[in-house]
Amino acid sequence: MQLLIRYIKKKGQGDVSEQVLVNGNTLLIGRGTNQNILLPDPRVALMHAKLSVHEDGGRVVASSGKFFLYNDQMVKTCTIAVGEHIDIADHKITLLAGEEGCDFVVQVNLSALEQEPLQNRYQVTFNDLKLHKRRWSWILFLLVISLGLLLPFAGVLSPSLMEQLRESPLPDDKQWIAGDLITPHKFIGDDCATCHVNAFEPVNNQACQSCHTNVKQHIDVNHDLAMFDEFNQCASCHNEHNPREVLAEYSQQYCLSCHSDLKEDVSANIKQQSVTNFSSNHPTFSVSLLQPVMELEKVINWQSTRHLLSDPDLTELSNLKFPHDIHMDPKGLKSAEGDVQLACSNCHEPEKDGMEMKAISMEQHCQSCHQLTFDPDDPERVVPHGEPAEVVLMMREYYAFRFIYQNLNKDINNAVVKAGDLFEVRNARRPGRDDKLRKSFEQALTADSVASIAKLTKQTVRTEALVWAESRANQAASSVFERQACNVCHVVTKDETLDVPWKVEPVVLTKEWLPLADFSHDGHQSMTCAGCHDAQSSKQSADILIPDIKNCRQCHGDQSSDDLIPNTCIDCHGYHEAEHNFFSENKEIHHKNKTSLQNNNEQ
Repeated sequence: MQLLIRYIKKKGQGDVSEQVLVNGNTLLIGRGTNQNILLPDPRVALMHAKLSVHEDGGRVVASSGKFFLYNDQMVKTCTIAVGEHIDIADHKITLLAGEEGCDFVVQVNLSALEQEPLQNRYQVTFNDLKLHKRRWSWILFLLVISLGLLLPFAGVLSPSLMEQLRESPLPDDKQWIAGDLITPHKFIGDDCATCHVNAFEPVNNQACQSCHTNVKQHIDVNHDLAMFDEFNQCASCHNEHNPREVLAEYSQQYCLSCHSDLKEDVSANIKQQSVTNFSSNHPTFSVSLLQPVMELEKVINWQSTRHLLSDPDLTELSNLKFPHDIHMDPKGLKSAEGDVQLACSNCHEPEKDGMEMKAISMEQHCQSCHQLTFDPDDPERVVPHGEPAEVVLMMREYYAFRFIYQNLNKDINNAVVKAGDLFEVRNARRPGRDDKLRKSFEQALTADSVASIAKLTKQTVRTEALVWAESRANQAASSVFERQACNVCHVVTKDETLDVPWKVEPVVLTKEWLPLADFSHDGHQSMTCAGCHDAQSSKQSADILIPDIKNCRQCHGDQSSDDLIPNTCIDCHGYHEAEHNFFSENKEIHHKNKTSLQNNNEQ
């Protein structure tokens, strides 16, 4: 937003007008020389008030302990429309409609009736000293030139002389210092050449990046965009001498100078929307989702793509089946230890910095309720949470063990049984579904065959055990993968042509939803999870539970907000982050989601 400040002063029989053009929507009013609207009157405070201009008018807020007149009432804050005015010490400030080249005009009518007599009351003029102006002007001019320029410049030409000047009371190059250095750079001291490589020239980016080697440009240097040249210079935002305390205090005007009227540029791959303030003119949030890349009806890769949260058809394809509403049921869930009432913190735990959430694992978060049992006769035995081939192999080994040591333990003199003396055999009843196999085995053990069982060779026992174990393992695996365990939470496919026909599709979860913004859960600990995430009404894991901008606007407002948390652009958006700038926002995969994909595949 561009504002035109028009000063009108009374001089003689007419008025004198002076105009200043300001970029931004906030104007500081006061007697200080750093104020946008300068009122040179001792009755006015150095920083008296602040005027915030919006599309529908403006808002004026006085500094602590200060007041101004609005509609003949002494107030500390008010909202003014176009055409209305306020009065500060007889100076009238009026908000007018914009003219060509600006959005609004702020007209300042300066009153000098009370000001000038007060200013001159205790002043002594040069004429009162009865000195010759011209002679003393030349003397002072030559003295200033000699002490302030010629003598220090001689030290620049001769480093040894400069050292002597610095140790003496005579002026040295400190006379040229614009003010105190920023706190992190005070170690530089008097060595101006550390930053000012060329004398009497501003500091360039190369000098800054000689130390700050890892700091990235906000705009890709490979793109020749004249509109961004100013903001690729470090000094455009960072003042080395006499800086303000916090960069966030004045970051808004720098950001809005470009982003308030940001037009889409297909050639430069710029797709951002314009923004002027967070509370009323800020684009809806976009999230980064891992989406499958298909080829011949098969997933060959996953890539991160950007989507608007306002899209009603937005879903996450993660291969995970997880209904939040069931797990968050206030009545609780049945588990091995009784009814359990889950909370968000049972599964979701922030990292130390609060920026991301720790990974969820089967062993730590799910296994207490979802035990991977497969044999009713042995409820403590579970299969591993791993690859299907490992699960089926474990089942085959388990049932082969049961066949040998449960069916041959009647013959304690058998060589095969003796070979297993190190194992403790539990004579458990086999499940009823194998009753035919059990009966046929007992019928085979007649008086004639009992004598021959001792003659069974290891190969015979192994063959019969493998046949029985294979049958039992296939039945148990079919139940585990297709009905009672894996298929409950995972997408399971089957291919009968393979030795192990079941395939559990990998869970691919998005790790960083908002990579272009900085959000920390640490700063929101006073809130409940349900205040932002509507998990209790979510019936499927495909639901996107990231809150949109409307949720944030309940607490957060603009830099000038009085009834909301005031925020500037850099509170949520980084500046020196190359992967977050215009030209890389739409790259295929964000590195953190890449890491998430790798971790999910490993688990």
